Amino acid sequence: MLAWKGKKSEPDIVPERLATSINYKILILIGVIVVSFQTYLYYAFPNPGDASKLVDVVSVINPSIAAAFGFYTAKKYRGTEIFGKAYLALAIALALNAVGESIYGVYDVLGLDTTFTVADIVFYSFYPMVMIHLFLNIRFFKPKISKITKAWVIAIPIVITSIYSILSIEDATNIDAMFFAGLAYVMLSSSTLSGTMLGARIFRQGILGVAWLVLLIGIILQTTGDVWFSYLDSFGTYTLVSPVNLCWYASYMVIAYALYKHQKTI
Repeated sequence: MLAWKGKKSEPDIVPERLATSINYKILILIGVIVVSFQTYLYYAFPNPGDASKLVDVVSVINPSIAAAFGFYTAKKYRGTEIFGKAYLALAIALALNAVGESIYGVYDVLGLDTTFTVADIVFYSFYPMVMIHLFLNIRFFKPKISKITKAWVIAIPIVITSIYSILSIEDATNIDAMFFAGLAYVMLSSSTLSGTMLGARIFRQGILGVAWLVLLIGIILQTTGDVWFSYLDSFGTYTLVSPVNLCWYASYMVIAYALYKHQKTI
């Protein structure tokens, strides 16, 4: 166990080997849950619009549970030099997504246009808060980052955004506000993915390596969902029973598991 007495710049003991491992049964269970739920939606609601209320509720509950794990983790490490602040930022990010989903649900219930609303602005706020979480952790440990690593950290969001732009422009009849709204999601999400991959690389040999790996899986799922949704939404082909929802449902569950692993590790 690591211990702090008040505020300290570094832990008392840093184990040479990982103290925990990933419980793959939990990841498999998460997969079974989200696939089962999506299958139920597909067969229970031949008209995708009829599933809106159930999807809205689940979409709020999922990030709310992950946010609760985040706030608990932040509270546990309150008073430490880094973890309290870093995990508070991540918890706020998850809570913002829950708020965004709530706003989107209200628009949906009232039959208002959900093309681009206040909910999207709230959703955008998720990514800067996650980046703050990443920045605080990485800056604290002051790792030496090679030029090659810096190159792929910069390249990942550029490549993902470029591919999205090329595919969207090729299929689009015109470039409108929806294209740029989707582009913003892709840019923010891919940048967050790149930062999380850097964090996972930095901490892979340390005691937090497992927690960071699980968090990376969650962020990868989130990014996949964001890019996929942005593409579908640009052409009006997204529905509430679309498989893209699997990525979001699973991402929050995996992130919650990552937070659980973190607060159980140290």
